[in-house]
Amino acid sequence: MVREFYFDKTLFISFLLLMSVGLVFIFSASSIGSVSSIVFKKHLLIVTLGLFTMFVSYLIPISFWKKIAYPSVLIAFILLLVVLFLPGLKTKSGAEIHRWINLGFFKFQPSEFAKFAVVLFVSRFIELKSDSYLRQFKSILIVGFVSSLIIILVMIEPHNSGALFIALVVLLMMLSSNFSFRYILILGFIFVPIAVAGILSSSYALSRFLSVLDPLKYRSHETYQPFEAILAFVKGGFLGEGIGEGTQKFFYLPEIHTDYIYALIGEEAGFLGAILVLFLFVIVLIKGLSISIKKEDRFTQALGVGVTYLICVQAFLHILVNLSLFPSTGFTLPFISYGGTSFLMSMVYAGILLRISKERNKAKIGGVRYRKR
Repeated sequence: MVREFYFDKTLFISFLLLMSVGLVFIFSASSIGSVSSIVFKKHLLIVTLGLFTMFVSYLIPISFWKKIAYPSVLIAFILLLVVLFLPGLKTKSGAEIHRWINLGFFKFQPSEFAKFAVVLFVSRFIELKSDSYLRQFKSILIVGFVSSLIIILVMIEPHNSGALFIALVVLLMMLSSNFSFRYILILGFIFVPIAVAGILSSSYALSRFLSVLDPLKYRSHETYQPFEAILAFVKGGFLGEGIGEGTQKFFYLPEIHTDYIYALIGEEAGFLGAILVLFLFVIVLIKGLSISIKKEDRFTQALGVGVTYLICVQAFLHILVNLSLFPSTGFTLPFISYGGTSFLMSMVYAGILLRISKERNKAKIGGVRYRKR
């Protein structure tokens, strides 16, 4: 029988510690003029709302997510279409970005919901299809087609990093289930050249990738932020300059409270602080996957694996960007970076993982696992 109010304490403590780290360093970032103290107050409000969101998503039965799995993809598709017809945000280069729906009190980002919707769809698909069906090429084509519809709309915004992220999470979910590895490779051979062609056709995207290979050449433009981020880690050393004592936040590193919060952690808490944060995400990854694969229901297994990837893949990409090992893409650090939709969705994922941790495991008799009926 499912325990009425139980959750994995290691996961819960990891989430709380990550949020606490975020509060400390958002406060530090907001202590100077480039990031107003209003940002910290807003973040504190979002964290409070996020804790409530996590609690609510923990209370929601897994069966609810199962019911809305397929409709959620349709809703995400509609929202991504709607946002394209709304007034966009002008960039310095004159380009127009369509990523947010302004609700007045809150700016909602449909692509964040779309990430979750795709995970719900893939999870439901895995549950409904037999292992033999999943090993057929048509199963990969179906998942690839539905995911591509969402990915293309996200790219049109344009939000290339969001599109890449969705594709990567879907790929990892397929590799973690019973899809044929051979057919996944075939699909990769089809889509990788398309992705490369897309990068080569965009001078901006191409320069972002080239800047990783030669940061000094592009320092004044594409790698200005990555270069300053690396400098933050160098200045931080092993123990850091002290909480609140960092100087990169003084106009040297723009968006330090969102896209480059890990660099601030590296500067003020040093290598030791940066490693501890990384260690917390590794704990979430290991616990999230281990808890999920033990569950009785296939949808619960796939959903747990999917939301674990949603949290940890984004975290690792953020860290790689801050270390200049990956092109600057604008990934926030889950539970830590300042943000609205992204932060709240991370709290939804946390609540779901905590809920999954209380669900019934596969029974085990005589060393042989079997599914209870």
